[in-house]
Amino acid sequence: MIRFAIVGYGFMGGVHAAILHKHPRAELKAVVETDAQRLRQQTRGNVKVDEQNSIDFLDAVDLYSELDPVLERHDIDCVAVCLPTYLHESFANRCLKAGKDVIVEKPMALTLSSCDSMIKHARENDKMLFVGQCIRFWPEYVILKEMIASEHMGKLLSLGLRRVGAPPAWAGEESWFFQEEKSGGCVFDLHVHDTDFIHYAVGNPSALYSHGLMDNKGLNRALLTHYYFDKELICYAEGSWKYHAPFKMSYSAVFERGQLEYDSSQTPTLQLWRTGGEQSEFPSVPAGDGYFHQYDYIINCLETRQSNEKLDPVSVRNSIAIALAEKKSMSRNEIVHIQYSI
Repeated sequence: MIRFAIVGYGFMGGVHAAILHKHPRAELKAVVETDAQRLRQQTRGNVKVDEQNSIDFLDAVDLYSELDPVLERHDIDCVAVCLPTYLHESFANRCLKAGKDVIVEKPMALTLSSCDSMIKHARENDKMLFVGQCIRFWPEYVILKEMIASEHMGKLLSLGLRRVGAPPAWAGEESWFFQEEKSGGCVFDLHVHDTDFIHYAVGNPSALYSHGLMDNKGLNRALLTHYYFDKELICYAEGSWKYHAPFKMSYSAVFERGQLEYDSSQTPTLQLWRTGGEQSEFPSVPAGDGYFHQYDYIINCLETRQSNEKLDPVSVRNSIAIALAEKKSMSRNEIVHIQYSI
């Protein structure tokens, strides 16, 4: 049994609580939240989590307004940092120095130096650091990654990903989401899911070109990026906070001998076409969502102390390098070569 604490109880804090509530090898011991109202009324986000709003996950959970008392407890193994992005580095490092394993929600940080600081503290304190890039575990994306790696349908020729929805207004228009220096805007908060999946499943792009929409404060609200690789591949991704219809994530992957399409708004969500096939197919998709599968992986790592290959923070750091290049490309209106080191 792995014993957890959650720091920050907004939408993502509630997601973590919901998953821990139903995982048989996890126990939520404590929650740290300075806003008592959030503990009484769960914030709602883009993706519905089973039972998230039907059960009080904080029954029998100790509640705190400060982190230090939690770090002093010996019955807490791992801390999930579900705070605004600009606070990730400082809170994660405090937990790591206190001897706790740490989960940091996506995006990892807004700078490479912040990513490197967390990686350094994890190594120095011999603790495990995970970053919540849940799309690496989302069943339809797992199927796509396996198809790319196996070349079962031939080589990947083109990949287009889309993640669109309304702005995160559940937090209020004056919230940290809409402050460039705290959230980084759509490119970091939403689009980073697809940025991360691209380099995780396909490899690191060498360059990119991004075109975006900014508000009157210079905050990115939508973007479209074309990624360049050292091989023949068309790859692009769109992210948007300007969508009027319900939230949707999707992809279209074209291979030499077929095509795989995903659309979260459709049932079934996944459709496959094979070259020469008379009809499309609907591949079987494993039950559960990426949140649960991600936590299952994390708990296995914590129990066995096995190598954290799927959520390696050094790998996730690359998504921040790419997001920074996208930000630069939008501001300069030019192709930008990606710098993965500083």
